[in-house]
Amino acid sequence: MLEATEVPACNEMQCGWAASHSLEGAQELAKALLEKRSEWTEVFA
Repeated sequence: MLEATEVPACNEMQCGWAASHSLEGAQELAKALLEKRSEWTEVFA
């Protein structure tokens, strides 16, 4: 995810909301989540 160069199927033919996709936003979120992975101690509450 962090090394991706494009969002798969991010076009009007394959996704009606293609304009809403943000690779940079997704990578920022993934990085923030992965930085907290040491705190992932429980899968289900």
